[in-house]
Amino acid sequence: MAGNEPREPRGDPPAGGRPGGSPTAGPSRPAPSATAAGPAAHGPDLAAAVLPYLSDEVPREGAPSLGRSLALDEGDLVLDGRSLDLALVVGAAALRQALELGVATQTGSDRLNTPFGFDRLAISAYAHDLPTRKEFLTMELVRCLSSDRRVTDVREVFFDDDPRYLELRPGLYEETHRREVAAAHAARIHAVFAVVDTLASTALTLRARGTP
Repeated sequence: MAGNEPREPRGDPPAGGRPGGSPTAGPSRPAPSATAAGPAAHGPDLAAAVLPYLSDEVPREGAPSLGRSLALDEGDLVLDGRSLDLALVVGAAALRQALELGVATQTGSDRLNTPFGFDRLAISAYAHDLPTRKEFLTMELVRCLSSDRRVTDVREVFFDDDPRYLELRPGLYEETHRREVAAAHAARIHAVFAVVDTLASTALTLRARGTP
């Protein structure tokens, strides 16, 4: 599809925009790229619900707005199946989309806002082994996500093979987790999670996966 022509909805989404889902992003080379910017990676789905800590929270009444925007599907505008108007994303879904877009954008590629985005090229240039790449990725995610004024803090960043992942999934057997991660890493697929605090005093979780 050329340009940003509106894309027909998949199925019949509810009026007012596409429903927000769990973040599935995939790094391009070592860095994550947002779901809207590329195809999903193959391998075991490590996005299984890390609940309740990673579930989206409902803002309290009177909390600051997290904004609204036109819905995007892999970079294309989306038509609302009922109103036949351009679909919108509102609140947490709008912030999630904006953050995923930022992570998917190479820093400096937007000539009107050169600091915007995620510097995936620097990871290839300066991070020479997996631990260093993970450290650089963590720092760059914190920088990129915290640049949005709706994000008040990046609470934590952790990877699929970190002990923290198991802490948040107490029902998952360690051996099962080890096999899942081993299969994903054998396919050179790694996943990273970032939990952010928002202006509305809620938490929002983003997930990225791709090849390091």
